[in-house]
Amino acid sequence: MKQYFNIYLLKESLIVSIFLSLPLYLIHFGIDLKILNTIIILLALFLFYKANIKSYPLIGFFTSIFWLWWISLSFRYYDLTYIIPFIIIGIGLFYGIIFWLFTFLRYKILIIFIFVFDLQYISPFGFNWFRYDVLLPHTYFYNKTPINPAPLKIKVVNTNIPQNLKWKKEYIYKEISNNFLEINKAIKEKYEVVILPETVFALPLNLYSQLIEKLEKLSKKITIVTGALSYQNKTYYNSTYVFNNGKFKIYNKHILVPFGEYIPLPCCKKLLNKIFFDGAEDYKASPHFASYKIKGVKFLNAICYEATIEKLYKEKEKYIIAMSNDAWFVPSIEPTLQKLLIEYYSLKYNKYVYHSRNL
Repeated sequence: MKQYFNIYLLKESLIVSIFLSLPLYLIHFGIDLKILNTIIILLALFLFYKANIKSYPLIGFFTSIFWLWWISLSFRYYDLTYIIPFIIIGIGLFYGIIFWLFTFLRYKILIIFIFVFDLQYISPFGFNWFRYDVLLPHTYFYNKTPINPAPLKIKVVNTNIPQNLKWKKEYIYKEISNNFLEINKAIKEKYEVVILPETVFALPLNLYSQLIEKLEKLSKKITIVTGALSYQNKTYYNSTYVFNNGKFKIYNKHILVPFGEYIPLPCCKKLLNKIFFDGAEDYKASPHFASYKIKGVKFLNAICYEATIEKLYKEKEKYIIAMSNDAWFVPSIEPTLQKLLIEYYSLKYNKYVYHSRNL
């Protein structure tokens, strides 16, 4: 292994990784020019091609960290800050090994092709956010016209609630008050639908009859789509609530976040939950993606991670209502990468996405 770790290879791999990641960071900081992105991507791929093949494991190591280091940030809220460096290094090592396996392929151009178009198929536990092709809509390589929005006047509400406050009892009342302010504001502005973010009601909403009654009353003036927990059959769900014409329905999340909402290792699920999450139980998932109609228009339901899953976009509905809570990963590039994934899939499959986000 010593042959892969001399100063020259380290320097070369770091430079290539920086160029491969640069468009993502430029877009994140608001510098989003198609000509600039196109030039940088072409230069990055050229440098990748010209690099010593012995640098490829290190390129995989550094590039994956530049793209995915933020995954570790959620552990701040479980009093597990000390494991953040190990998670970041673990991400790099995983993809470093993948890129090392690429070096057994005969042709460099094939490795480049896999990196740009096929890296999505390497998806541990279904997670495939490390995919270079999401940058293509922001270049001259992917010119596709978005479809028109739904024939409804829809207001998308974005909130700014820090994660360290979001679930505190004394702050939840402030959140709830702000939610009703946003709903009433949308009514005054003559919107037909208002969409609020994931778990913007930070409680199992179906257990709070007074809140339900208040939302039902308001839904006679406007359709309300909001995120909250729900408690059904002695189980917690991450849910979407749709209030319409004085009634409501609950639609549960189908694709859960691995290691965030469930442990994808049945053999040690209870042990890991006990060690890292104070013995908390996994959320339960709906058996399929949900859809619902608002004033005759059908929408697909997507809660956070679901909105970045390609399988969702293969459903027949043209319109998607998505909601997220990105506060887990702020400050980082996670919200930008999430947005790029949603843009990419919506263009590829001709969907229109309404996306309400916290932070």
